[in-house]
Amino acid sequence: MYEDPEVCICLRISLSDILQAIEQGGIEDVEALIRKTKAGSVCKMCISPENDPCGERDIHLTDLLK
Repeated sequence: MYEDPEVCICLRISLSDILQAIEQGGIEDVEALIRKTKAGSVCKMCISPENDPCGERDIHLTDLLK
């Protein structure tokens, strides 16, 4: 069984939620992804490795937009 990991732990936003938002289009950059999904709008650690210096998140929004 596939486990859908949470990308944004604060708001419980899953990887599939983020990927669905990207597939729907209109996401040019991380800021647009944050506006659309709200992921990264609380503690900001899921935005990028730079915002997560202790490496607490496995997946970052910047990784998904590459």
